[in-house]
Amino acid sequence: MIAIVFVVTAMALLIVALVLFVRGRRDAPQGTPLPNGRGILLLTLAGLVLALASQLPVFR
Repeated sequence: MIAIVFVVTAMALLIVALVLFVRGRRDAPQGTPLPNGRGILLLTLAGLVLALASQLPVFR
C-alpha cells in the first residue's frame, strides 16, 4: 500500500517539475538559463528517489 503512495507522489512531483520546465522554457528568452532550474532539479530528483523507493522489497 505504501508503495502506491510513493508512486503517486513521485508522479505528482515529476508532473510539477515538467510543468515548471515547460513554462520556464516558454517564457525565458533563447539561450538564457531557467530562473527556477535548481527547483526543477530538486523536484525531479525527489520524484525519482520516491519512484525507485517504491520498488524496494520492504514496501511490497
